[in-house]
Formats: sequence, C-alpha cells, structure tokens
Amino acid sequence: VSRGLLESRRVPGSRESRFDPHEVSRLAERRRAGGRAGALELVVDSDLTLLEPAGGLWFRGWNVESACGRVSFEEIAEWLWDSREGFPFEADPSALAVARAAVAALPSDTRPVERFRVALAAASVTDPLRFDRRPRAVAATGRRILATLVDSVAPDGDHSGHRGSRSTETNSVAERLFSLLAPDPAQHTAARHRAFEAAMVVLADHEMASSTLAARVTASTWADPYLVVLAGLSALGGPLHGGASDRLVPLLRDAQAVGAAQAIGERLRVGEQVGGFGHPVYTGRDPRADALWPLLAKGWDGDPAFRAAGDVIDVVRSQDDTFPNIDLALATLVTCADMVPGAGEAVFAVARCAGFVAHAMEEYRHRLRFRVRAAYTGPAPGTI
Repeated sequence: VSRGLLESRRVPGSRESRFDPHEVSRLAERRRAGGRAGALELVVDSDLTLLEPAGGLWFRGWNVESACGRVSFEEIAEWLWDSREGFPFEADPSALAVARAAVAALPSDTRPVERFRVALAAASVTDPLRFDRRPRAVAATGRRILATLVDSVAPDGDHSGHRGSRSTETNSVAERLFSLLAPDPAQHTAARHRAFEAAMVVLADHEMASSTLAARVTASTWADPYLVVLAGLSALGGPLHGGASDRLVPLLRDAQAVGAAQAIGERLRVGEQVGGFGHPVYTGRDPRADALWPLLAKGWDGDPAFRAAGDVIDVVRSQDDTFPNIDLALATLVTCADMVPGAGEAVFAVARCAGFVAHAMEEYRHRLRFRVRAAYTGPAPGTI
C-alpha cells in the first residue's frame, strides 16, 4: 500500500480495510513471475482511462462501448483532453508544406506509420508554440498534430490528404485517414465510414500501454507534445504492439482462400502462434472488439473477408475457450476494406495520438517523477 501497488479503502465505522481483488490478483501474479526484475509494474494516478479486467473500458467515466459508432473521433479526443473548444482539426499551412516535402523524399514503398514519424518530426520545427504546456495550448497542438499526420501523408505523390474533391475543412480526421488507407471508392459508404471511425474511437487510449508509458515518460521531462507523440509512435512501432493487427491480415486472406482450418493449421505446423485472441488485461472479453464487430457486420455484411474472420474465430474457439481481441477486429477491418499495407498500424497510431496528448497534459503537472532502478546482474566490481 505504501508503495502505491495496492489501494486501501477503509470500511466506514471500522478499523478494517478492503482491497480491489483485481489489484491483489495482478500483484500476486507479478510476485509469482519471480526475480527482482521479472515483471515491472508502475502505478500512475490518472483521470483518463479505466480498464475493468472482466471486460469494461471507460474514458473519463464515459463507457467506450456506448460511444462506439455514436460519436466522432474528434469528440472522443476532446473528451480525453477535457476540452470543449470545438475548434477544427487543421494543420498549419507552413508546417504542412514542410512535412509534405519531407515525406516526398521517402521511398515510394514507405509504410504509412514511417511516413507519419517523418512528417511529424519535420512539422515540429515550424511550430513556435509547441513549448506552451498549458492544457488549452496542448489541446490546440494536439489538433495540429493529428491534422498534420493525416494531411501530409499520401501514396503515389498525392498529398491532398484525402481522395476526392471535398476539402479537409469539411472532412473529419477519420474520413481523411480512411480515404488515405482505402483507395477503392466502393469502400466509402456511410456504414463503412462509421465502422472505421468507431475503430479509431475505441483505440484512442488504453490506460498505460507500452507506447503510452513511453509518451508519458517523455512528457515528464517537459518535452514538447510533438516529441511526446513521436516517443509514443516509436514504442508503438514494435510488432508486439501497434503492428499486431497487420500480422493477422495474411491469416485472414489465407482463410478466405483455403479455409480457416487450413490457414491456421499451416501456421501451427511451422510453430507460429495464432494471434488476435485473448488479452493480458481482459479475462473474458475485449470490449473494444465486442463494440466493433456489429459495425463491421453492418458495413461488410456478406463480404467473403468478413465471413473468413468469423470462420477463424469459430476454429480457434473450438480448440480453446478464448475471445477475439481488438487486433483481430482491426485486421478484419483492414482486410474487408482492402486497405494499403501497414494500414492497421496506421489506424492504431493516429487514434492513439489522442491518448498520447491527453497523458502529456496530465504529466506536465509533474516534473521528472519516473526513475526506475535497475537490478544489476553484471560482473562484480574489481573482478575485471
């Protein structure tokens, strides 16, 4: 309790204390892992996101499943930032020009998230207001960051930020990103746009995930929001985090071609694990996936790719009582919409930037409070 690993709640009228059983279980599991440096867990006070291991997710008390499909990504970002400004998400023209020039110098097969990181680094040096850490100023910077990401990156030399004739002033962030990642005009129906934006809503934050911790540690040094987001995007770039959904896309395409059992069996034969199921926090369901599946069904009802995803779920669950997670749902979205390579990580990255900015706003209240100690295991002093 004194180290903040467990929260004690006094029983009114008694000297007894009570503890959250989920916190106790997580602490016990960490102890069972063994070793001083076995499993590392930091506890950070936050007003932003509540995860319920049984399968619940709330942003500032707002149930994310109820918001899914009903609100825009901009609304959920402003909610996380505790802002009600209503300003548009627009990039500064000079910053956008610099970002586009930097992206244009990249090889043509550069993946979207790699383009995002380059664009953001280039745009940051043009923003003299990026050092203002007051909450309203950080929210304004967050809007510019999100707009810069989606409007500076486009394949095949098309830097319009979207396809078609509508301007970015009338297009939402989700519409602009979906147009970028799904070039087939047939994909752009109202139901499919709703499913895509819902994916961004549920991915906007997820408590203290690895990339969020990286962003938060960066913010603790009072680095500007661009550097905070870049730190988060860097940690997100590993195949075990933001890119997990893209690794499932070939499985879904193979399942569509040869059947789910055959596709899964081929991976098991060579010793590969079938991802997209279970979760280290949730014990029985992933509320993000559960919220997204009905919208995917409405958008791609009868689509062979959507049926293949359902077959994969049936085959896996016939062998193991587990549940599909957000990675499989996002991979299904990418496959159904025939998006460009790396699209799953791109959706994850842009959506999670809203959370990175929100965590930066919280962390700017403190200064340099992260100092993790190492358990030294090298040679003893004087032995070499």
